[in-house]
Formats: sequence, structure tokens, C-alpha cells
Amino acid sequence: MAQKTLITPKKENISLKPFIRWAGGKQNLINEIFSNLDLNGIDRFFEPFLGGGSFFLKSNFQYSFLSDLNPNLINCYQQIKDNPNAIYSGLLEFESPVKESTYYDIRDKFNTHSGEQSIEQAVRFIFLNRTSFNGIYRVNKSGNYNVPFGKPNPAFSSLDHLKAISQKLDSATLSFDYYDSISKSTRAGDLLYLDPPYPRLSDTAYFNHYTLDKFDQNEQEKLAEFATNQSIKGCKVVISNADIKAIRTLYNNWEIIECSAYRFISCKKEKIKVKELIIKNF
Repeated sequence: MAQKTLITPKKENISLKPFIRWAGGKQNLINEIFSNLDLNGIDRFFEPFLGGGSFFLKSNFQYSFLSDLNPNLINCYQQIKDNPNAIYSGLLEFESPVKESTYYDIRDKFNTHSGEQSIEQAVRFIFLNRTSFNGIYRVNKSGNYNVPFGKPNPAFSSLDHLKAISQKLDSATLSFDYYDSISKSTRAGDLLYLDPPYPRLSDTAYFNHYTLDKFDQNEQEKLAEFATNQSIKGCKVVISNADIKAIRTLYNNWEIIECSAYRFISCKKEKIKVKELIIKNF
């Protein structure tokens, strides 16, 4: 049976900022990443480590497949796609400055309803993200979100911003799944952007916190093998990762571009500049 081609109307090319803070996010690097890529003629895009979605929000593809292993994150995107007005209304209910007791009350409710696909849970997710310490998403061994209170005067997205993101998500498919699940759907000519959790740069590197299970060196090796197989298939692959010897070794046959970003590397509020890599096969 011939494979069907998904046809969607061309969209206006609008670059948007993320609606959440995300540790290790690419907002301050996205222009540099795009300046090193030729995206002409690419219609289908896959971003399986979605996070803050900086790449997707800057791009303009006919079809996007967005996924992540965090069900609360995916629910948030889905609810903004379907109900931007309701999300905005929910966030308006929080008074500023936010009381510390309010933060922990919402955190308790968020953990009670973790994984629930609802508007209320999406509102809690954004609220916690914007009021937590450094925008970290971190869970304990029980899977409960445990980031402490941080910002009493959070900045939430405007209604226009949420509506613009909703419109951009209109032609995107969202999924809660592991990154390698996309191998069943990719084909030659597709673009994949892989932004995995980075190798630990220090024992207290906050932006390494991602899910309950850490992304260790064994997982980095599996990802490199996955990326190579996708490249052999004919996909265009772009990877962001830390500039360390182990990562350079894994991708020694790829084109590697050095860049720098400011990151939190400890529980302190200060950021330092660290080297990162843009790794690509085209």
C-alpha cells in the first residue's frame, strides 16, 4: 500500500519564544543553531526531547512531531494547542506576589494529579515552572516534583502569545513517548532535532535534572547509535550536547560546531558560560 502524504496548508513564518523556562533550554542559542543550518525544502520535523520547544517555536514546517518523556509537559502543550483561552484564564487567578504557601499548595496538587491530561494540570505546570527555583523540572525517587519556591513575581505569557503558540501547534502531533519511538515514522528527508539531557558537568549541575531516570553515558551511546541509524535512513539530524571528550568521541564522524551558553551549574543563582556543541550530518 502506498504511503499517504500528510498535506497541511503553509503557515506564516512566525518565530515565537517559549512559554516556559527550561533548564538546558536553547532560547539563547537558537539563532546560532539556525545560522548553521540550511532548512530549505524540509517539510517534516521531529523533536523528541521537546522541553521548552525553542527549535519548533522558531521554525516553520508543514508537519511537526513533538514528543517527550514527561507527560505533564506534553499535556501542557496539548492544552495550549486546544484551549489557550482557558490556560490564560487559569493563570490569571494567581495573585502577585505569590505567597510561598500558595506555591507549595499548588505543588502538592500537581503531584496528586501528576500525569493527568487536563487544563487544570497544565495551569499548575506553568505556574510552578514560572515560580520555582531556576525553572528546573526535577522529581524525587517517588516521581514527585520537588523543586523549591523561587520567584514571587512570575511572568506568565500573554493571551496573544498563547494563541500564537496554539496556532503554531495546530499542524503538530504531540506524543508522550521515548525518543526512539519516532523511528517508526521518520523517512528520508525529514529533519530531527535531538536535545538530550547533557552529561553531568558537576555533582550539583542543576540543568542535568530531567526525569526520574538520569540520562547516563550508556544512554548517550544509545542515542548516538539511534542518530547514526536515522542518518543512514536519509534523515537530516541536528544534535545539541555538551562539549566534552566523550561526546566528541561518539560523533567523531559528524560535523561539529562549537558554541557557548550561560547555564546554572549549581544550586546557586549565578550562571557561568559553558561550551556546547552543535552536531549535524548536513
